[in-house]
Amino acid sequence: MGRACPASRCGTERGVRRVPGWRIGPILLAVGLLHACATTRPPQGEPAPLAHFDPSRDVFAFPNLVRAERPGLNDGFANYCLILVRGASQFFRFARFDASAPPLTPADYTRLTREVLAIRPWDPPRPAETRVTIPGYPDLRTFSRDQEQAVKAGLGSNILSMLDVRLWRVTVAFSGAHQTRLAREIQDEVDAGRPVVVMITTYPHDDLLNHAVLVYDYRQETGVLEFRVYDPNDPGTPGALFFDRTAQHFAVPPLTYSPAGPMRAFRLYTSPLF
Repeated sequence: MGRACPASRCGTERGVRRVPGWRIGPILLAVGLLHACATTRPPQGEPAPLAHFDPSRDVFAFPNLVRAERPGLNDGFANYCLILVRGASQFFRFARFDASAPPLTPADYTRLTREVLAIRPWDPPRPAETRVTIPGYPDLRTFSRDQEQAVKAGLGSNILSMLDVRLWRVTVAFSGAHQTRLAREIQDEVDAGRPVVVMITTYPHDDLLNHAVLVYDYRQETGVLEFRVYDPNDPGTPGALFFDRTAQHFAVPPLTYSPAGPMRAFRLYTSPLF
């Protein structure tokens, strides 16, 4: 969903400073990019225990297409990054696969996909007996590979990915302290077995990246946290998102659709508005 800015143009911001209104107005009107400076936690309750998220099993087999990589082509399945990462999280929390059960028709699989996506993404994980059952397949990757068109039909329009009200927060210059708290919160959620939907952004730089990933694991290095992510643009390769504790900002490695560089991040789908 765009390109990241070079590291030299992305300084760490101190405090929560809003980008001047003359910069954000056209963007808000054109693509509905709307977001808040406070990170909110979803209601916890007593979540059901989850198996460890496995990117070889728990992601969609098909990619979100990047228009910038395909000049002159009008691909139908582009700008779906938010829907795909939200959907992978929802299947992980709310669906169960039963490979031993007889397969259904494509129309049935479209209906079941819509049923999973209709569950509020901030709800706690469901126990096995109340999950939506997907018969005939062992996992999401196999299911979405063999039933690609049926699953895509169930995902709906990409309008909800581009005009999500939660995206206004790309205009917020989050403080280093906020980003440090966010990194710690992501660690806590991952430790509890709950993958985290994260939006990363370099707005308002000319080389723009607004993209969503699903964080499911991490490892600690000296001064740097490396988060492992499901990147819907490249579902065949586990991605990475780094947090520099000293500089207090997130960063990505070089990507096929974006150069490396620092950026801001925030959580998505923690409540109806955030």
